[in-house]
Amino acid sequence: MGDWVFFDQDPETGTMIWMMLDGDKTVFRIDQNVDPILEANAEAEKLTQGKRFGDWNRIASVPLRLVEKTGLDIATSMRDQRFISKWMNDGDNAKFRTSRGRV
Repeated sequence: MGDWVFFDQDPETGTMIWMMLDGDKTVFRIDQNVDPILEANAEAEKLTQGKRFGDWNRIASVPLRLVEKTGLDIATSMRDQRFISKWMNDGDNAKFRTSRGRV
């Protein structure tokens, strides 16, 4: 295995792409600093305090890589409300929520 080499950066999404040569394979790794997203989510959640619940409210902001990794993208396209609700209501995912309450 080789060493990771910086390949590219996207300042807009905060992602950094790294590359490594592993024999005859090229491996890429994507790192993303999610702190700005989590801070924005906490601020958005504060703004929902004292407001009524309703339809079509933003409930979360989740980095795209995590959406893909967790299967939220497939659940959304399949309209799997049970999976989405379970993931959104899981305490481990609370920092991605932008509103209070349960889904």
